[in-house]
Amino acid sequence: MIQFNIHRFAKVARWSLTNDKSYYMRTLLQMFVVLTLIFLFFTTSFYWLKGADTGYRPCCVVVVMMFFIQVALGPSMMFNSMKGKHDMQALLLLPASNFEKYLMRYTTWIYVLGLTFVAFLGADLVQYVINWLIGNNPQFVTGALFGRLNPFTVNWEAIGSKKVTVINALIIMFLWLQSCFALGATFFRSHKYSWILTLLVLIFLSMVQTWLFPISYENQFDMLHGDAMTLLYISDAVYGIWGIVNYWLSYKIFCRTQNIGKFVNL
Repeated sequence: MIQFNIHRFAKVARWSLTNDKSYYMRTLLQMFVVLTLIFLFFTTSFYWLKGADTGYRPCCVVVVMMFFIQVALGPSMMFNSMKGKHDMQALLLLPASNFEKYLMRYTTWIYVLGLTFVAFLGADLVQYVINWLIGNNPQFVTGALFGRLNPFTVNWEAIGSKKVTVINALIIMFLWLQSCFALGATFFRSHKYSWILTLLVLIFLSMVQTWLFPISYENQFDMLHGDAMTLLYISDAVYGIWGIVNYWLSYKIFCRTQNIGKFVNL
């Protein structure tokens, strides 16, 4: 039976933040350095080549790509901050339910995402100051990004029901992908490389699916304009249930106190 108490969970979360403080600080510094170098590379070099505004476009593209990759691979970071069996034993001995411990470890990637946002703001400020000092026409990447992603500039009335269905299908697929990495994080014992092993398994499964159910681009296009839209709803249901099963399996594997084998947790 799943037990959850918000006050007990808050204590476990505080323990995690205190115990993993060095990991979060290291992650913040790494993301700050990487983003600063990327912003300076594009904004300074592109300024002299093609004008002041062109360098901020690739910065926006890089930020959006990093966001989606980090959100998709986020659950695979559940145990990256833990150093060996000692931390795992300390986690198992915490006065909390297994669900609270699992939820606390799962939210690790959300903390990392917040730190990445802080690093993004710091890197944006650094590139603005440096471009201002060297005589460029500085802008904030934040302003350029929100200027291109402003939802008020989208013509929502022009988006038909079929396009909304396709967008919903992509969101469900994205959530299913997250569940696969959550399962891989608890299934594979190598916490550092679990995302690579999970990605290899997903590539293998996609190859098997393509071999068993080959679909041409023409057929995929026709599906959006005929009665075959029903197949899209069925696919959404299948991937939605599959994602729930992945999270359930991930939680069940986490609940096991004995890890048998050197490669997987079974």
